[in-house]
Parts: sequence; structure tokens; C-alpha cells
Amino acid sequence: MSAVSAPRRVPRRLRAPALRSGLSGIGGVLVVLAIWQALSAAGTLPADSFPSMWSVVKAVVSDLGTASGWRSIGSTMAGWASGFAIGAVAAVLVGMGIGLSAFAFRSTILVIEFMKTIPVIAILPLAMLEFGGTLKMEYTIVAFGVFWPLVIQVVYGVRAMDPVVRDTAEALRVTGLRRFALIVVPSAAPFIATGLRIAAGVALILTIIAELIGGAAGLGRDMLVAEDSGTSALARLYALIVITGLLGIVISIAFRAAERRFLRWHERFRTIEGTVA
Repeated sequence: MSAVSAPRRVPRRLRAPALRSGLSGIGGVLVVLAIWQALSAAGTLPADSFPSMWSVVKAVVSDLGTASGWRSIGSTMAGWASGFAIGAVAAVLVGMGIGLSAFAFRSTILVIEFMKTIPVIAILPLAMLEFGGTLKMEYTIVAFGVFWPLVIQVVYGVRAMDPVVRDTAEALRVTGLRRFALIVVPSAAPFIATGLRIAAGVALILTIIAELIGGAAGLGRDMLVAEDSGTSALARLYALIVITGLLGIVISIAFRAAERRFLRWHERFRTIEGTVA
């Protein structure tokens, strides 16, 4: 009777480094918070510029306990999601088209490199003039800022195909949609996934900038209001910054998890598992 091989669960010793890394990160955050509170209590940090850690934590809890606080978070996430989706989809489609054509690559690469260097903040007055302090203004800014760096990543991902794989596909006469699905997409996927993860963080920053300067509803506008309210609202200003940072962490974790899920076949995410006969 032949033995049936079954995958063995990843040994605990292989999971230990990830656990230790997570605990080290949490420990580092706690140390920084403790130092912050100690410096505030000792008067080393000026109270009119740096509120105490506890006052900021209370402001975070207070903000998350109100409907208006969650509305601001929802507005920010709506602008982020809309702008990121528009910019990312356009970048992937355009980047794929350019990367697959040597002529298109030579014709457009200088234009793309030039557009990538334009600061997004430079087009903010134009967007405000056209759309005002609206969600449309917000996601236009985000989509513009996401598109150019990501399209470069996609183009070079498509063109970075392994020569051996490319030559093998040509020898086997794998062409058309089959070549695109079996050769091009898997070769470019790691580049695209990395670009999307980085672009997601950039999109959140641009969303806050659009709200802070452009006046669109969300956490950025709340920061501006808190800043204009004087020292009495200083703790809330810092709390809004902390909430934005937490959103960034959640987005990063979500994209890393998705990257590991969809690219589990890639060498970066492969786990060596033992089998039993």
C-alpha cells in the first residue's frame, strides 16, 4: 500500500521569530510612550506644544467614542479608497500596455518620468479651483499622486520578465491571452503588489493633505480646526495625528496580508514545510 503524503503544520519554532518580532514592536511602542509621559511629567517638554501622553490617549478614546469622529474617519477613508482605486486601476492598465510594447515604452517613458517628478501639491490649487473642497477634489489629488509612481512600477515589472521564461514561452509558441495570463502577469505580480502597498500609504498621506489644505471633510480638516482652536485643543490635534497613523498601520497590514495571500507561490513567501510519508 502506498503511503499518502500530507503537509505538516509549520513547526512552532518557525513561527517564533514572527511572534518575537511582533512583541518587540509592541515593546518599542510602550517604551516610547513611557518616555513621552515621563518627559511631560518632568516638564522637559513644553506643555503649550507637547501635551502629555495620557491626555492624548484620552482624546483618542474620546474621538473614537463619538459619531462625528467616525464620520471624519469615514470621509477620509472614502477619499482614500476612491482616489487609490482610480489611480491604481489606471496605472495597472496603462502600465501593462506600455510595458508590453517596446515602441510605447520608448515613446512615453520620458513623459512618465517627468510627470512623476511634479509635486502633487502643485496641482492642488487647480483641483480646488475646479472642484472646491469636495470629495471629487480629494480623490482627484489622490489618484494623480498614486498613478505616476505606480505606472512606472508596473511598466518595469512587465519588462523585467525572466529571459529564460520568455524564450521558453516563444519556443512553445505560447502567445496571446495565454501568454499574458501565464507569463506576463506572474512575472509582473511581485512588482505590482509592492507598488500597490507603497501607493496605499502615499494615498493616505495625500488624502490628509487634500483635507488639511483643500478643506475637504475628514481627519485633515479636523486637524486644521483643532490647530486654529489654540492650546485647549492641542491634545485632540495630536489624537487626530495618532488616529491617522493607526489607519496607516491597518492599511499596511492589510496590504501585506493580501500580498502574502496572493503571492504565496513567490519565493519571498514560500515556507518550507516537512511532509510525512
